[in-house]
Formats: sequence, structure tokens, C-alpha cells
Amino acid sequence: MPKILYFSCFIFILFSFTVQTQQDSLNVLLDEATHARMEANSEENYRLLQQMKQRNDLDDYPVERGKLLAELSKHYLVTDDFDRAKLYVDTNLTLAKVANNPDALAQAYIGAATYYNYLDIGNMAVEYAQRAIHLVEQRSNYALAARAYYILYGVYSGWDDLALTNKYAKLAIENSQRAQDYELLANAFNAYATVMEYQYRKDKNPSYLDSIEHHLRSSLEVYHHNPSAVSKRTYAISNVNLANYFFKFHTPENSATQDSILKYANVAKDSYLMHDRNYLIMGNVNGLLAEVAKKRGNDLAAESYLMDSYIHLNAAKAPSYYALANVTQGLSDFYNNRDDFEKALFYQQKKQEFNQKIFDEAEMRQAKRLETQFENSRLQAEIQIGKDRERQRRIQVILLIGLCVLLFIILLLLRISSQNKHRLARERNLRLQQQKDDNERRAKLEQQFQLQEQARLKSEQELLYIRQEQLHKEAMADALQIERKNRLLIQLKERFKQLDTSGNVGFINHIIKEEMRLEEKVQESARAFKDIHPDFFEKLKNQSEDKLTSLELKHCAYIHLQLTTKEIASAFHIEPKSVRVSKYRIKQKLQLSKETDLDNYLQTLISNF
Repeated sequence: MPKILYFSCFIFILFSFTVQTQQDSLNVLLDEATHARMEANSEENYRLLQQMKQRNDLDDYPVERGKLLAELSKHYLVTDDFDRAKLYVDTNLTLAKVANNPDALAQAYIGAATYYNYLDIGNMAVEYAQRAIHLVEQRSNYALAARAYYILYGVYSGWDDLALTNKYAKLAIENSQRAQDYELLANAFNAYATVMEYQYRKDKNPSYLDSIEHHLRSSLEVYHHNPSAVSKRTYAISNVNLANYFFKFHTPENSATQDSILKYANVAKDSYLMHDRNYLIMGNVNGLLAEVAKKRGNDLAAESYLMDSYIHLNAAKAPSYYALANVTQGLSDFYNNRDDFEKALFYQQKKQEFNQKIFDEAEMRQAKRLETQFENSRLQAEIQIGKDRERQRRIQVILLIGLCVLLFIILLLLRISSQNKHRLARERNLRLQQQKDDNERRAKLEQQFQLQEQARLKSEQELLYIRQEQLHKEAMADALQIERKNRLLIQLKERFKQLDTSGNVGFINHIIKEEMRLEEKVQESARAFKDIHPDFFEKLKNQSEDKLTSLELKHCAYIHLQLTTKEIASAFHIEPKSVRVSKYRIKQKLQLSKETDLDNYLQTLISNF
């Protein structure tokens, strides 16, 4: 009996060891295939995946099988075979649901989210990523959570949702640190640096520039501490991003900035030159090196870098037409600056060819994207139809069972409806009454406003009338003074008759007549002026800020009436020189320029206002 027990234990341990060994071998193949994909070695990636696919024990390891199917889907996405990629996504989802393994199902959801994110079908990518998060958060599977959050970062980054992009980039960093997934952690730091760049371009806060550099350097630190766990491609991209950071946000003309660009660009070149099969990263590196060479006046080196990128990108099996378009534009600009217009035109035409290929690829991707969206819509519609039919069957059963209850509910609803109608009618009447009261209140306010406005206008008219009365009083006083003066002159005339001699016969009489004629002309003109232009003095006061004296205002009136300087001097019994001085002072108080003629200005004063 003990021998049988020992033998059973030995068999169990041997079986467990075999199972563990097989599982470990599957994980080794998966790691190698993933590493080959990250190094852009699609042939090695596909060979290892096919080797793993040939195994007969995959159904015993649903999680590893899910990883395999997800990797196959990514392989066909990268090679633009979207139909096969979708086939593996659907197969993965179906097998994961059958296996009833939460980790396998979460893996399948992440594979579907990756597929839809690659095709820019963001709503589907978000849906599957959120499903995966719901599963993995309950099981503390930080590795799958980090991948799901990284996918959500990519979707919301494309949608320019800065808040959610920031949130999911942070969550990707936190979960990849917990899972010790250093490859994803390095990429997540790069992602958060991109978020900080978006934030800086929005707010222009210099602290975000420091954050960009900090997170890019954090990505490099992850590689330096774990060189075997981070791909050289990710490390090269981090260095290129840091070089671009110095180029975009520092002064490229500065020698220290140029040294930093060269430093990180050359590190990227040295670390990934042998692995860059499509020369995509090297194309970016050469572009930076060419820019620095041009800044330093080394046109031959700049040309060499651009030509190197052009030649290698053209020779690549799957070249990046975006990179080729940028390189040919750089070459065209370079030769155009050197007046080599033939070569400039050649590379400009090449750029147009690459732009056309970019457009064709985009059209193809858009067609596939629309086809996939239509297929998903159709499947969702079929599922919805099935759900609707099931729901209708349940409703029919409920209706048959609860018919009496339904009749009672209908009667109750009718009663409630009647009560609601009465309540609504009362509320409507109350609203109408309130509107009526509001209208009456508004009408009263408008009436009060109109009365206030009328009172204000009446006050202004009364004020104007008072001012006119004051002017008329002044005119009357002037007239009385002139009349008293005339009587005095007549009396003097009578007295002077007695003093006439042969030498001054008629002289004194002539002076008195001339004075009386002038006074009469002034008096008539003043009365006519005040009747026609009652606001003349008010405008003069406003123009001079009320600095003109009463005598100066009379001078202005006489000038407007076109009396000569001699006549004005006689009217005021002053010298003509004093009239000219008075005119000068009036011009100063009216703030008129030296070139302005006071007589002309006063003639046009009323028309100007």
C-alpha cells in the first residue's frame, strides 16, 4: 500500500512538473515572439507564433492561447492583413468565453481593443478596454490593466481629450510599475511626456516643459536599469523623442542645444541601426542630424544625412511613405536654397508621389475601417434583434399572467391622469395670472419711466428757457444803457450847440450822429442774433469750459455779426488794439490753433454743432 502511495505521488509530481515545463516553454516562445515584433522582425515573430500554434496542448492553457491569438492578430495588423487579424480576434473572444477563464477573457478583450484602436475605431476600442479593466481590477492583474489603460490613452489622445489622456497615461505608468512590465513602463513614460507637451501647448506653462524632459529621461532610466526587459526600439524612440524635445523647445542655434540633439540622436542611431529594418527610426535620426548640420553651416553633411534616409527608406521592404515625404521635402528645400532647381523639382515630384501613396494607403485603411464598422454594426444589430425577441416573449407571458392587474393599473392611471389634468389646469391658470401680473407691473414701470423721461425733458426745456430769459434780460439791460447813453448824447448835443464856433461847426454833431448810428446797428443786430441763435453763448461756454467772461461773449457775438474791429472798438469805447488782444485771448480759451481764423470759426460755429 505505501508503495502505491509513493508511486502515485511520484506520478503526480512528474505530471505537475511536465505541465509547468510545457507552460514555461509556451511563455518562452511568447516572449521571444513579442521581442521579435518589438524589434520589427516580423518574419521571426511569425515563425515563432506558428511554431507555438502547432502545439497540441494549447487548449490546456487558455491564458497562453489567448496571448498567442492576440500576437497573431497584431502580426496581421502590422502587415495590413485586417481580415486575418479580425479572424484571430473573434476566435480569441469565442474560445475565452468557452474556457470561462477571466484572465483569458480579459486578454481577448485587450486583443479586440488593440485591433479596433489600430483601425481608429475608438468607440469599440474603449468598450473592449473597459470590459478588460472590469475583469482585471477584480483580480489585481496589473499587467493586463496597464495594457488596457495604455490603449485608452491612445484612443483619447486621438480624440484630443486632454483630461482622460492624462488620467489613463498615469494609470498605465502605475500599473506597469506594479506589474514590473518595464517595456510598457518605458512606453508609458513616453506617453505621459506627450501629454505634458499637449498641456504646454494649451497653457504655455513652462513647468510642463520640465515635466516633458523628466518623463523622457525616466523612460531612458527604465532601460538603463532593465536593459534586457526593454526593447532597443523603445530605447531608441525615447532618445529620438528627447532629441526632438531639445530641437522643438530649446534654441536650435545654441551650440549646447545642438550638442544635446546630437547626443541623443546618435545614441538612438547606435542602439537601433542594425535592427531598423524599415529605417523608420533612422529616418527621424538623420532628419535631426541634418537640421543640426544645416545650423552649423555644413551643407554637405546635411545633404548626406538626407540622402542616406532617402536611399534606405526606398530600399526598405515596407517603407514609411510619411518619412519619405518628409525626407524628399527636406531635399527639395535643400537644393532649392542652393539654386539647383532641377533637383529641387525632382524631389518635389517624388514627394507628390509619396503623398499619393499615403493617400492610397489611407483610402484603403478607411475602406477597411468602414467595412469593419459595418460588420460590427450588423453583428450588434443581430444580437439586439435576438435580445428584443426574447424580451418580447417575456412581455407576452407577463401580459397573459397580469391582465387583471393591468386593467386595475389602467383605471388607476386614468384617475391619476384626471387629477394631473386638473392640477395642470390650475398651474396653467396660475402661470397665466402671474404673466398678467408681470405684464401689468412691466407696463407700470414703463409708464413711470416715460413720465420720468418727460419730466427730465421738461426740466431741460425749463433750464433752456431760463437761460434764454437771462440772455434777454442782459439784452434789455444793454438796451436801457444804450437808451440812457443816447439821451445823454442828445443833451450834450443841445449843450454843445451853444459852444459851436466857426472852427468846429458840425463836428460835434457828426460824432454824436455816428455814435448813435453805430449803437442802433449793434442793438438791432444783437436782438436779431439772439432771436435766431439762442444757444450760441451756451456752445461757446462748453467749448471754452466756461472760461469766457461776459464781455468776451459779447465780443464773440459782435464778431459773428461781422462787425469790424473799429466798430467793435467804438461799441465798447476801447482802442482797436484792445479788440485784437481780446480776440487773441478768446482763441486761447476756445483752444483754437494759431492757423484757425477766429472770425471764420465763429461764423461756422452754429452749423458745426
